[in-house]
Amino acid sequence: MSSFASSISKVFYGTFIHSVSIKEIEYVPNGLLFVDAHGRIAKIVRNVPKDQFRGALDGVEEYKHAPQFAYCGNGHDIPLLEWLDTLTFPHEAKFKDASYARRVYTKAVARSLRNGTTSACWFATIHLDATKELVKVIEEQGQRAYVGKVNMNQNSPDFLKETTQSSVADTRAFIEYVNAINDAQGFDTKPLVTPIITPRFAISCTSDLLTELGKLAAEFDIPVQSHLCENLKEIEFTKSLFPNSTDYTSVYADHGLLTHRSIMAHCVHMKDEELQLMKDKGAGVSHCASSNFNIKSGLANVRKMVDMDLKVGLGTDVAGGFSSSILDAFRTARTCSIARSPADSLLVPELFYLATVGGARVMELEDTIGNFVVGKEFDAILVNTAAKYSPLDVFEHDTICTKFEKYLFVGDDRNNEKVYVQGKEVRLPDV
Repeated sequence: MSSFASSISKVFYGTFIHSVSIKEIEYVPNGLLFVDAHGRIAKIVRNVPKDQFRGALDGVEEYKHAPQFAYCGNGHDIPLLEWLDTLTFPHEAKFKDASYARRVYTKAVARSLRNGTTSACWFATIHLDATKELVKVIEEQGQRAYVGKVNMNQNSPDFLKETTQSSVADTRAFIEYVNAINDAQGFDTKPLVTPIITPRFAISCTSDLLTELGKLAAEFDIPVQSHLCENLKEIEFTKSLFPNSTDYTSVYADHGLLTHRSIMAHCVHMKDEELQLMKDKGAGVSHCASSNFNIKSGLANVRKMVDMDLKVGLGTDVAGGFSSSILDAFRTARTCSIARSPADSLLVPELFYLATVGGARVMELEDTIGNFVVGKEFDAILVNTAAKYSPLDVFEHDTICTKFEKYLFVGDDRNNEKVYVQGKEVRLPDV
């Protein structure tokens, strides 16, 4: 047996669909894809005849609030700041109970994976033990994830407020907890779970806390996630709290929290100089169109971001968004783009890029995942357009391209026959 053959753990045959650039989707009919023992793509062979259709496509998505999954679909008649006070904060207080957290997180992660999200950024809560439970659940189910213990020491209810000292100490403890797990497992590839610094937003953190969080991000060389310019009232409140910063985006930059590893959700109401600061720092945007519609935040100018080559991916932002599906994020991003500017709205190849390679770029994982390239890890969805109870119908005239387009606009988790992360099939719990 050759050394190549002995290193291969799986071989996939079928139609492979992936983004090769922001303007181009590649369809590989009758392809063979070889995955090695480390879950990396070892070889791709095109045009191997066989009269069979199956599709596989890489799915990357970022930015989810794990605790908010329990009230996904609720509270969409009120704007952001009222929504937090009325719905979010009282519910998150329940996560002081780690067993409750595990029950919610088990369902949240399973739903995310079932919908085809192979990689996600998760906001947890301020509770250290509950955030550790989220890590355990993600590892058990096999998703690739950035997980953050949320930081809040001001403008939060007393039942959901930390001190600066406790917030920093618990964040450090969480980072060391995840790093210890990864060190013990001795990964030959990138570990699946990465800690991420997570100030909820600038409003919820004092300047001294933001400064300490910036120091932790630098010390451990880990990513940062937060919210930015989501809502007009939020922006004005932030500016009043940080008068020494030029604008909202500069608040994060001034505290060492805007780097090439930063992921900022929303970015709906951004001035040109703020977008340029994001570009200069190499920071990325998680575009959460569904949430922006539902809690009446506005329409992000993603066309401008794309045209200036700012890193942009798609997010669901549950429970501001009403679905954990990356397909829903794709569709609402398209609607947002058309509503904002029909003449130069985002096209299907651009949106598919944002849902896959774009998300990988935002997570600084574009060399690891995002599309089917030799050397990258095999994260994929096995799509069956003819699945039982499929929401889409296929006819004799349909081609690979039209089947794929139907999946993007009509399909759902019933079409996702299998999900793979790092070359391994994800085994979802029966919840």
